[in-house]
Amino acid sequence: MLKMLDDLATDQSALCLQLSVADVSLESRSSRTLAGGLFHQNAVASVRHVRGGLPPRVLRRVREHIDAHIERRISVEALAKLANLSVCYFVRAFKQSVGLTPHDYLIRRRVERTMELLSATDLSLSEIALAAGFADQSHCARRFRQHVGMSPRDYRWSIP
Repeated sequence: MLKMLDDLATDQSALCLQLSVADVSLESRSSRTLAGGLFHQNAVASVRHVRGGLPPRVLRRVREHIDAHIERRISVEALAKLANLSVCYFVRAFKQSVGLTPHDYLIRRRVERTMELLSATDLSLSEIALAAGFADQSHCARRFRQHVGMSPRDYRWSIP
């Protein structure tokens, strides 16, 4: 008797599962019909084209602008205007293309510029911080330590 009840419960759950799959299938078919068949066309189009990201020429223009004006204050609004996009869309597209937000990319480029100046010049750390675009030496040292793992002074002394 227990086995029959167990088999009946298993059959009933299988039947419920089949019914719910059929309901989902009917709902998706009706939504496709209501949308005039656009559901299928959009699904096929999204498989062919990956959406988002910046075009290579726009990304190159933005990167060149950052490198050319690294010592100045660069706002995300100015970069978005350069790309001819809204700020919100620009940030998402930039992150999809580069893997970093524009602000994180800018900080990383400034730290790289600091590394170049530390190894190539005898400028003081405060002069290097300003030349790399940081607000002051403290900000530069904090970000440098965060990204490189040592202070700018220790980095300079570790260069042969």
